[in-house]
Amino acid sequence: MIKKLLVSTVAAATLSTAVMADTYAGAGLALENYSSLDMGFALVLDGGMTFDDVKVGPGKLAAEGELTYSIVSPSQSSFGTTIDYTIMTLGAYSAYIFDINKELYVKPRIGLIYKSVDASGSGFGAIASTSAIGLAFGVGGGYRLNKQMDVYADFNLVDGTDITHITAGVQYHF
Repeated sequence: MIKKLLVSTVAAATLSTAVMADTYAGAGLALENYSSLDMGFALVLDGGMTFDDVKVGPGKLAAEGELTYSIVSPSQSSFGTTIDYTIMTLGAYSAYIFDINKELYVKPRIGLIYKSVDASGSGFGAIASTSAIGLAFGVGGGYRLNKQMDVYADFNLVDGTDITHITAGVQYHF
């Protein structure tokens, strides 16, 4: 009985917070860098919600999720062989959104990220694969086109590796 009451209370609190929050989803394209390899491009899908009732200074807190996947893999060529590094990251972030004015905002963030790197060579197929969980740090900003849509740009660094993403995209607010 107590367990059901606790689960119901947590569910109700979560739903009421979600209703009071600004929810958004977006997509972008990232310039993807891995170590000293040739750069690639990644598709970025993201979403999140702001907690309008939680004020911290002049800004507001947000929770975000983000998926990136190489669509043009960073690569390395040597001795006539090209090795492609396909990178996938899945992150959960805490962000702080600070409005400069009605249109412009700045958004630093920190999060926990799962990263997977698969190496494959021309004529060799899969060579190596690695995955790990780590921290990611980022800073970005955006311009609100209207109440429903903004364009954004950000820089993200995956801690403990040389993976960086410079992303530009569009977000839609529900």
